[in-house]
Amino acid sequence: MSFIEIKHLKLIDTIEKVGTLKKAADKLYLTQSALSHQLKELEMRLETRIFHRVKNKLVFTPSGKELRDASKEILERIEMLEYKIHEINEDNIKDYIHGYSDEETIRLNDQASSISEILHWDSKWEEGSLVLEAGCGVGSQTKIIAAMNSETSFVSVDFSSSSIEKAKIAIEKENIGNVRFHCADIFELPFEDGYFDHIFVCFVLEHLTRPTDALKELKRVLRTNGTITIIEGDHGSTYFYPDSKNARKAVQAQVILQEKKGGNANIGRELYPILDNAGFTGIKVSPRQVYVDDSKPELLEGFIKNTFTAMIRGISEEVLAHGIIERNELDSGIEDLYGTSNGGGTFCYTFFKAKANKT
Repeated sequence: MSFIEIKHLKLIDTIEKVGTLKKAADKLYLTQSALSHQLKELEMRLETRIFHRVKNKLVFTPSGKELRDASKEILERIEMLEYKIHEINEDNIKDYIHGYSDEETIRLNDQASSISEILHWDSKWEEGSLVLEAGCGVGSQTKIIAAMNSETSFVSVDFSSSSIEKAKIAIEKENIGNVRFHCADIFELPFEDGYFDHIFVCFVLEHLTRPTDALKELKRVLRTNGTITIIEGDHGSTYFYPDSKNARKAVQAQVILQEKKGGNANIGRELYPILDNAGFTGIKVSPRQVYVDDSKPELLEGFIKNTFTAMIRGISEEVLAHGIIERNELDSGIEDLYGTSNGGGTFCYTFFKAKANKT
């Protein structure tokens, strides 16, 4: 085993920047006891003191100064390497079915706001708890749940750095101060075991090729007796009037496209078995149905037009390129979906919200 590990370098560099073990622990998403253990471990391996403690302050020893200077240089080189690798990975996630355009950001925000009461009336956690939002995207759900839980702290992560930047802007615009953002891979989270009290995941599993593996990693960073909350849609639950063969084909075109990319647009119905396979207990799933008719004008615009049909329209070029549907069928189907909001029509879609425990 090497005497010095990357975690030790990060520890030294962080203490240099923030000055205390407590602040360093918060910065590194560790408990103070875990950080102290790492420091003692390093000092034992090197058989030297890294710090002197003078009046509650940490002062570097001569050996510590050498380690501090070397840590800074090595971590800068590692950060540069990670950035280059992340750029490569960001090219890969351009396959995300809905893309990362400004238009898609608007659609996600319309979706979140139009059905927030249906999805989030019970998205509440106890004061003082720490919640991980995995796959925060552009922050459309973040700003809702964080505002509802002002005395709760959130760490919101996403694999896309561009989405994280948009999320930060959205949160700052709402003057929400209880969220920290972090760029991270849901399959390899940079947090210690049992770090979070609760976990929230919304519209993420549908895009993953290995949703059970993602849940197992989330379970790792969740404390014992902590909870996980998951919200997913199910395109197979889409019904409307007037009925339209081409509209049904257009909806199914997205299901097929998402399957080709390794995802599952009908994953809502599978939340119970997926959570069970990942080792969670006390699983409870509730359907959250969105039903729209002329008596709900806000949903006619916000959900049928700006959320659901806009989503189908947004994948038009790709489903046509894959030969999944003919252009005349797709154009007609999208027109008919819009038509359900033009007086006398109805539209129905079901989301599924699951809650489970780690025991």
